[in-house]
Amino acid sequence: MRRLALSFIFCLCSVFGFAASFTAIDQGFSITLNSKWREVPSSDTQVLNLRSGQNKINAIPLEKCNNLTCLEKIIAGRIKQVKNKQFKLIKNTYSGEEVKRTEFSTLDPLLSFSYVANGKPYTEGYFTSGSKAYKMEIVGLPYAEAELNLSFIAPKPKEVEDLPLITDEEPLHEENIQAPQIEETQRQTLSETLSSKQELQQEKKYVFAIPTKLYNLIFIIFAYLLIIVGFFSFNLFFAQIPDDTPTNPKSFYPIRGARLYGSPDLFLRFFDSQGQNFIVTSQRWGSFLVVWGLYGALFFTLAHFVINAFAEQGIDTHKVLVNTIMSLCYLFAIFGLIFAIAGKVLSFLFPPAIYIYNDKGSVAFKIVRRGSGIFNHAYLVLSDENNVVYRLETPKIFLLRKWMLFDKQGELAVIKEDSLAKALGRKLLGHLGGTFRASYNVRGKNESKGQIMSLRSIKARFQVDIDKPQAFPATAMLVTAAVISVINRDKYYPWFN
Repeated sequence: MRRLALSFIFCLCSVFGFAASFTAIDQGFSITLNSKWREVPSSDTQVLNLRSGQNKINAIPLEKCNNLTCLEKIIAGRIKQVKNKQFKLIKNTYSGEEVKRTEFSTLDPLLSFSYVANGKPYTEGYFTSGSKAYKMEIVGLPYAEAELNLSFIAPKPKEVEDLPLITDEEPLHEENIQAPQIEETQRQTLSETLSSKQELQQEKKYVFAIPTKLYNLIFIIFAYLLIIVGFFSFNLFFAQIPDDTPTNPKSFYPIRGARLYGSPDLFLRFFDSQGQNFIVTSQRWGSFLVVWGLYGALFFTLAHFVINAFAEQGIDTHKVLVNTIMSLCYLFAIFGLIFAIAGKVLSFLFPPAIYIYNDKGSVAFKIVRRGSGIFNHAYLVLSDENNVVYRLETPKIFLLRKWMLFDKQGELAVIKEDSLAKALGRKLLGHLGGTFRASYNVRGKNESKGQIMSLRSIKARFQVDIDKPQAFPATAMLVTAAVISVINRDKYYPWFN
């Protein structure tokens, strides 16, 4: 439609004198352009040289070339040179073709391609006119406008031999007209036809080969999957067993916990040494959108990369279909980023609360986020009467996870991750079947020490222990372990948390 509109404008301009026609020196062709173009002296090799500001059009004859086959060889060589110099080829937006093919009204062929070199657009057109061939180079014009100018080339009209006139002296007799003899076609049997088609398909069969640029990607994915399967298999059969060392029979420690699977929401179960049971629950729709959005965007970006790698290899596929799939990959990747951003905004504006239920089914504690600074988060622990009993703080930007527990009198304990190697491994590979799950050292008041230990197991299991149980209430460590297990949940996939 754009070309049709521009053509119409050029026609109007020519009618009212706003276009000019330029003829090659050897009279082989002419071209009609707008009045901004002017002809300048040509060099010895040029037959036409035009200028319009910084834009140029020049044409040179091609020696010993006068047919389509010769033009195709020349243009293939030029495209190879352009690719070797790493210039950007401009392909057809929809079909993906590098060479545009058309013909004039005289049935002379026109081949052209465009590229960008050092920020400047170039278009080269190759065509025949009569028994001669020419190359026209257009510099500085956008791809669409350059292609339009090439379509205004008028090759030299072909010479038509004079036909003999029929006169009354030489009447046309019907008996002189003979129908051409039709040669009988050789008929083939059905088996011969099928075998010939199979031979033709075998000749056209594409030899499959993995593109070079995919080798590294395939190796990384294969190595990652092999590592995951190995660690998951090992921890499935050789999981770490909880420590059953005898403790003070009057103590609530050790407190043990495990995650309950099978629900879109997060559920955990805790129980102490005195037989009390607690259920921890929290919604996670915001984090769900963030994770699936980011990994969905990554998946479709990789899919676009793989499809493009095979398409560049020259596999005989439907180009329109391949380009459509690649465009959809980009679209779905953008949708994934939108979902991730929406999930992050949802979690920030409406942070989910954490509920801890006792064995009677009533809410023992409710944890809500209060205050989200640039460098830290703060969480309030509310009792069943909505009184603040504890406060938890964690820095946002910290290589090792760290938490501080406060009551109304001040700081009770500092909880810090114990292994930098596990933290880095978890960010790159996930927890690998529980191998890189985070464990924490506890330093509390009255010089008390303890740990929140994650067991090496496929299922999330942990154990809390303090050497001086009288230093602070066991419910304080129960709440701390529950909040850490929800907020800093270890994931089986790479994650920055």
